Amino acid sequence: MNDLTIQRPVARPGFVHEVNERTPALAVQTGSAVHLERFPIGTTVVYPAEPTVPAVLARPAIREALTAPVDSEPLATRLAGAKKVTIVFGDTTAAVPATDGVAARGQAIEEILTLAAAAGVDDLALVCARGLQRRLTEDELLAALGRRVHESFAPLGLISQHDAEADDLVTVGDSTDVVAINRRVAESDLVVTVQATDSRSRTGSHLLVELAGVSALAAVRGHDAEAGAESALGERLAAALPVFAVEIALDSHPVTDQLAFLTRREWEWGLKEKLSLKALQTADQWLPARSRARMLQQMTTTTAVLAVSAGAPLEVGARSREVLVAKQRVIVGRQVNTLVTGLPQVSAHGVGAWLNPLLAAHLALAEVDGSHTGTPFLADGGDLIVFGGAEPRYHHHHTATADFVSQVLPGVDAAALAAAERRFATDSWYRHLYQHGEAHHALQPFHLWYQTAAARQRLSSIIWVGGDRETCAAMGFRSATTLADALEMVGDSSALGHLHNPPLPIVDLVDQR
Repeated sequence: MNDLTIQRPVARPGFVHEVNERTPALAVQTGSAVHLERFPIGTTVVYPAEPTVPAVLARPAIREALTAPVDSEPLATRLAGAKKVTIVFGDTTAAVPATDGVAARGQAIEEILTLAAAAGVDDLALVCARGLQRRLTEDELLAALGRRVHESFAPLGLISQHDAEADDLVTVGDSTDVVAINRRVAESDLVVTVQATDSRSRTGSHLLVELAGVSALAAVRGHDAEAGAESALGERLAAALPVFAVEIALDSHPVTDQLAFLTRREWEWGLKEKLSLKALQTADQWLPARSRARMLQQMTTTTAVLAVSAGAPLEVGARSREVLVAKQRVIVGRQVNTLVTGLPQVSAHGVGAWLNPLLAAHLALAEVDGSHTGTPFLADGGDLIVFGGAEPRYHHHHTATADFVSQVLPGVDAAALAAAERRFATDSWYRHLYQHGEAHHALQPFHLWYQTAAARQRLSSIIWVGGDRETCAAMGFRSATTLADALEMVGDSSALGHLHNPPLPIVDLVDQR
């Protein structure tokens, strides 16, 4: 067996509920707060699968995967002939709170280091593949790698973070199709990538793309990028580099253990759950939004390993996607014309910060609207109603995003957007903040906005409940005070749906198979 699925108590799968007279008010997460909303009778509510309960350690599964990989020799064999080895790990792109103890990714790296030591590898370093994401702090590196690994390599300068703007990038590939990537990775005899993910879009060659230079990333994510360009870049890099991939498919635990009741059915809540909600609502009433966001991000949660695979990157990615889709898929009978959804307190592109309007828009229009097996839950020409995140508050990680929303978006056309993209890309201050501070690259807001284009073009209206009117207008959205106001703006809500999250279910429309 080439990957080892962990056996544990089976969690309840997702299901579809039709609101009736006995349905209580439903929880809708609005960033760092939670609202209870009553939905009209007949509303189709899609509940995600409940998070799996961790039962065993991931380490045995990791060892099995390294020994019996997919479409590759065992890692020990690959290491035997390698003099210069680089372990590539992902950054903080995971929309979940911090985890207790050494995460599965850190355990995988420890196992790889043990095999490398046995093979006599003496030139070994670790590289964080961050793409256009911000630099990780030392505390975040410590949490990602575990204390043993961090204290062994960090003092020697053997843990680095990829810089997409670096002057010493090296090109790989043939003469007609070269890509500039991280020098250390390009010059290695063996590259071992380690990913731990709960998203089917961040599997396979994802980490390799995050090792590319800014020009290559702009080409596959920018305003004129072709569909599938990013996946094609990953495949090219997988073919050009000597890569052994290790991938851990994780179950989604999108809220802290203290707030786990939010993932369960409301009619099953007992006194404990109701008191927890009351405490959360009290904090919402008395604490500033930024303080609530910090409080939630300081809490910790647990994760459950669904499967570990290793070997060739593309094959490993396919296996992880299959496992994740099987866990997150919910079969739904029909499309809806109006969809209501809340948003979690953190975006995968804003870990360590609170939601801002662009991150919220990306969550709603790229991730929520795109969470399906082929046909969207919300029909073309439909109306999307969103709770949370559309207030003009920006963390210092998102300096360029604040300028993008306030200065670029209002009334912009495609030509002006492309010109602004070039201006932001060459701004020396933005570049300095990305390379030496803790800010995301200035191109990131443009790329996130482009990823919302498909939803913006196919939907009739996007309405933000509680959103700042000026900010919503700048982004082409409408704002409403309450859910009732939003439904009145839509007019016909006879085919109404509610995507109950987090975690985010993958909708599988049975009549579209």
